[in-house]
Amino acid sequence: MGRFSLIFSHYFKRNICAPQNLIFYVLLPLGLVMLNMLGNIGFMQDMAGDAVDTSALATVIAAGFMVSFQFFSGEILIYHIYDDLREGPVRWRLMASPVPQRTFLMGASMASWMFNLLQGALVFTVAALIFDVQWGNPLVLIAVLLIISIMSQLVAALISQLAPKRKNATTVSMIFCFGMMLLSGFFFVPLGNSAIATFLQQHGTPLSLASRAILFAGPVLDDMSEAMFNIGVLAAITAVLAVLVFALGRRRKA
Repeated sequence: MGRFSLIFSHYFKRNICAPQNLIFYVLLPLGLVMLNMLGNIGFMQDMAGDAVDTSALATVIAAGFMVSFQFFSGEILIYHIYDDLREGPVRWRLMASPVPQRTFLMGASMASWMFNLLQGALVFTVAALIFDVQWGNPLVLIAVLLIISIMSQLVAALISQLAPKRKNATTVSMIFCFGMMLLSGFFFVPLGNSAIATFLQQHGTPLSLASRAILFAGPVLDDMSEAMFNIGVLAAITAVLAVLVFALGRRRKA
C-alpha cells in the first residue's frame, strides 16, 4: 500500500471513528431534518390543511440540511490541517517525515471528502425512506452532492490558508455556514422583497443554488434547464475556489 493510501486510510478511520464527528455531523443533521420536517409540515398542515404540498416542503427542508451540513463538515478538514500540520504537537514529527506535507494534506482532504459524501448519502436515504421527499432526477442529485462536497472542502482549505489560528478558521467557517443559511432564507427570516434579497435567496449562495437544482430537477417544479443552470453556476464557483486555493497554496509555500 502506498504512502497516500496509508495516509488516506488513517484520516478516514479517524473521521468515522471520532465520536464527535458522528454526533455533530451525522446524528445532529439527521435529527434536525426529522424535527424540522415534523414541526414545519405539521404546522403548515394545521394552518392550510390539504392545500399544503407536503412533498415540496419536505424536499426543501431535506435538501437544505443536506447541503448545509456539507459545509459544516468542512470543520473536520480545518481540524486536521491545524492540529496535525500547524499547531498540534505531531506537526514536528510530520515536518521531519520524508513524506511531503502536501501528501498529508491531500490524504486528509480526500478522507474528509469521502466522509462528506457518506454523510450526504445518509441524509438522502433517511429522508427518502421516512418522509415523502421527491428528490427527482438521481443524476442531478448525485451531481449536486459531488460538487457541493468538493466545494465544502475547498472553502475549508481556503479559510485555512487565510486564518492564522484554528479558532479563527472555525469562527469564519461558522459565520460562513450560518450566514449562507440566513441569506438563503432557510431560517425563515424575512429579507424583504428587493431585487438583491430575491437574488440572494434564489441564486446568491451555494445553498440556494443547490436547493434549486434539486427542486427543479424533480416533480415539484420540473424544469431541467433551470436545474442545469444552477449546477453550472455551482461548478463554476467550485472551479474558481480551486484556482484560489492552489494559488494561495503556492504563495504560502514560496
